[in-house]
Amino acid sequence: MKKHICTWALIPGLLLALPSTKTRGENVIVGDDDGGLDTKTTDVTLAWDPNPENDIAGYNVYYGRTSGDYFRVETVSDSRATITVKGSKTIYFAVTAFNADGLESDFSDEVHFP
Repeated sequence: MKKHICTWALIPGLLLALPSTKTRGENVIVGDDDGGLDTKTTDVTLAWDPNPENDIAGYNVYYGRTSGDYFRVETVSDSRATITVKGSKTIYFAVTAFNADGLESDFSDEVHFP
C-alpha cells in the first residue's frame, strides 16, 4: 500500500446529522451510558473522499467518546456510512482505508457529533 493512503481525510463539512424519530434501543450502534429506551437517536451520515488507490477493499469507521481513542464501528465498501447514535454525548469519528491484503491506513482527520 502506498504512503499516500495515510494522508486522505474526512471532510468535516460533509458530516451531516439527520434527526430520527426512533425511540427504541434496537439497531443503535453508538449509545450513551445513561440508557433508556426513550432516549433520542440521531442518524449521523459520514462521507469522505474515496482513497485514489485501485486496490482499496473498503473502509473501517471508528468512534470513541474521547478524541483519538476509538473502537471500530463497522466496515463499509464505499466512502459513506450512516451511524445511529443514541443520546447527546459527543462522539468522535475517524476512518481508515484497507486493501485486499489487509493493510490498513492511519486514521483520517477526526470529526465529531454533536
